Amino acid sequence: MDIRPIRREELEVFANFSEQADLNEHFLNYLRDMWDEGYVRPEWCFVAEEAGEFVGRIVYWSLPSLGKPFICDFLELPWNANYLAVGTQLLQQSLTQLQLHDSDSMEYQLDIPSPYSTYLEKRIELLEKFGFSLNRETIRFEWKDTQTQITLSNRLTFRSLNQVGEDAFIHGIMQVSSQTLDRSILHDQAKLGLEQEALERFHTSKALKYNPTWWQLAYTQDETLVGLIMPAENDGGAIIGFIGVVPEHRGQGYVNDLLQQGTLTLKSNGAVRIRSDADTVNVPMVHAFQRAGYRQFASRREYRYSMK
Repeated sequence: MDIRPIRREELEVFANFSEQADLNEHFLNYLRDMWDEGYVRPEWCFVAEEAGEFVGRIVYWSLPSLGKPFICDFLELPWNANYLAVGTQLLQQSLTQLQLHDSDSMEYQLDIPSPYSTYLEKRIELLEKFGFSLNRETIRFEWKDTQTQITLSNRLTFRSLNQVGEDAFIHGIMQVSSQTLDRSILHDQAKLGLEQEALERFHTSKALKYNPTWWQLAYTQDETLVGLIMPAENDGGAIIGFIGVVPEHRGQGYVNDLLQQGTLTLKSNGAVRIRSDADTVNVPMVHAFQRAGYRQFASRREYRYSMK
């Protein structure tokens, strides 16, 4: 079995794994867009080839300016045959060919429901046997512009990244991440420490599409930092990239003010749909999205594999 990146002229065959023609067409158009925008590269699209036939595929994804992938997706295998053998070889050899560092990790995001998450139990079996571990489970939220009035906070003052500077903003990320309920952040803090996790989160977030005026620290009338909001855009559109309240001000409803500010920022810049994820164990954040008119459209299981 040969594991290799595809050639550009093989794109249509690469997309043609499903028996549903419309799904194949959707994936083909999506992949072309991702190539054009730099989220995916041909050398990050791998196939398992046997006797001249594609029997498996996987796509690796990144933010365009980061230069190396950190999410794998669109895994297709012979699910009713030797999927474990093919999948293990495909993952192992494609990850090796990507030449990632020992300190890097790879994520696999399993959305439910999704036409790309068929054979759910077999996918999970493969991931876990290969060495992926469950990082967190999230509720996927979506806000749609229904002309409802968004009430802005009258008890907070917002200052943008341009106004406060990067050092103050990174310090703000570190403060709101303290004692977080989000398992993904907790895992990264355990590995990197609180300060380094905040620094890396800031620089990774800067690879998203955003305007520095969108990212804001929030203060009370006596100039005490309450929290922050970081709206942005990714390949799927507008998102609430990060939101948080400092521990000493939690439980006072400030997350509602922050979420309203972020939602209005994106709406004012043309967004008619906004998405975000909340860890299922972060109940206060889940309730905040629900109060703000966000509706669940899916669930997600996030798996992570450490290269070392």
